[in-house]
Amino acid sequence: MKNIILTLVCVFLGTSVFAQNNDAEIKTIQTYIQSTSQNEWFDPINKPGTNAKGLAYDLSYYVLADDSVFSIIYTVFDKYTLQKVFYYKQNELIACIVEETDANNANKLLRYADYFFKNGQLINTADENKELPSNLLYAEGVQKLKEVDFTQK
Repeated sequence: MKNIILTLVCVFLGTSVFAQNNDAEIKTIQTYIQSTSQNEWFDPINKPGTNAKGLAYDLSYYVLADDSVFSIIYTVFDKYTLQKVFYYKQNELIACIVEETDANNANKLLRYADYFFKNGQLINTADENKELPSNLLYAEGVQKLKEVDFTQK
């Protein structure tokens, strides 16, 4: 009986420490994004276009002074506006925020997800939105970073 109770206590403490570490990691990422957004000067590279479905999109790269990408904003315009914001630190995807709104009413949020990553792994697994899978968004964010064209700078 003592072993069962001791095991349960150890599992609970391990889970609590893991959750606190994740919260600390997320807070660190959020602080980096906020601080960089407020303290850096950005000259975005904008690339409007049309996707394979014939929908208009806008792609904006925000580059730091050292020529590393801070964020990429990809917005597709249709009946619903889908905006994906990918954040990077040292060429590694650290966060992705997705919002889908009604094009006629930007205040009407239809779908939302915010994901935080460390070493390619989702940190906030409890926040997974099945309609917006984190693994697909991570892959898209990595691909968009590879496609950055610095010749337009």
